[in-house]
Amino acid sequence: MLKIQTWTKNEILRKVSEAVKTQELDKYIKLGKEMIKYIKNPNNRWVWLAAPQIWENKRLIIVSLLRDREDENYQTVLMINPEILEKSQETDIETEWCLSVPWKRWEVQRYKSIKLNYIDENKKQKTLILNWISARIIQHEIDHLDWVLFVDKINNKKAKFI
Repeated sequence: MLKIQTWTKNEILRKVSEAVKTQELDKYIKLGKEMIKYIKNPNNRWVWLAAPQIWENKRLIIVSLLRDREDENYQTVLMINPEILEKSQETDIETEWCLSVPWKRWEVQRYKSIKLNYIDENKKQKTLILNWISARIIQHEIDHLDWVLFVDKINNKKAKFI
């Protein structure tokens, strides 16, 4: 069973995550599949999760690639060593929340589109160009790998409770 800790109790959230090495791929693909089961569990129903949130200091994220906030037919993807290659010049500000900072949400500025590279669950290099909500989710999760929490990027200092 995966255990998610809040940012005040999880020191790994404030460390830069280590790259997954080739010889570690099987181990972290297996963990990634457990993470997918966790977020897809009807009791959880999340669309993203980063390894540091479950006490693993590795560059592994699970993200659901949504077309919009109402998308019920999204694909959930395991990404190992994700890296943003390009960012649009355009940004937007939207409300975000996080499993590691429960019960609060803030407005955060993010790039509207990104191009990224990662290793998938079949050990293949993939490149994607993502827009809007999917781009936002990826940026949020990669921030976790780089010890950044969305509270570090808040645009409006007044928290909203959910």
